[in-house]
Amino acid sequence: MSDKKIETYKRLLAAAEQELIANNGHMEISAIAKRANTSVGLTYHHFGSKTGLIAAVVDQFYEPLREIALGDGIPANLEWREREKARTKAIIDYFYQHPLAPLIAGRLAREPEVLDIERAHIDALIEQGARNIAQGQKLGLISAALDPKTTVAMLMGGLHLAIDQAILAKERPSNTELLHQLWQLISNTLQLQQP
Repeated sequence: MSDKKIETYKRLLAAAEQELIANNGHMEISAIAKRANTSVGLTYHHFGSKTGLIAAVVDQFYEPLREIALGDGIPANLEWREREKARTKAIIDYFYQHPLAPLIAGRLAREPEVLDIERAHIDALIEQGARNIAQGQKLGLISAALDPKTTVAMLMGGLHLAIDQAILAKERPSNTELLHQLWQLISNTLQLQQP
């Protein structure tokens, strides 16, 4: 893709995100094209459909989360518990700070394209999370009786629903309060050995 096409693609993504936020999860291609200072036809050329554009916006939303969970977003040299608590905090902070998060947790959560992107994101996290739990078991921090894949799926389901609930609540718990509650859940589920 040429630099000009990449720039147009990015402008359209930013415009679509702004439209979704401004209109409580609704958007029209014509409004996005106008906001991005481009044509409706070019929008369809890049994304194929309104659904394709929403999927691209949601995928872009999950990119930093993949970095936190799978990449170098959290220093690898931290002790296992510290690293995982820092990872949990970073995920909570991201959802609390991103203006698209309440829409993805609420209004857009029922959209098939959002579900597909989330499913792909969750599948990648389960693989990495299972390896992470196995590492904690080798270090003697986590009960060896737990199946890593099943355990990480339970934890991710709990974290996902708890964070969604928190960001949609009329009175959000503080980041610190939610981290404390979720870390209790993680510690109890993993039967973490105390340092």
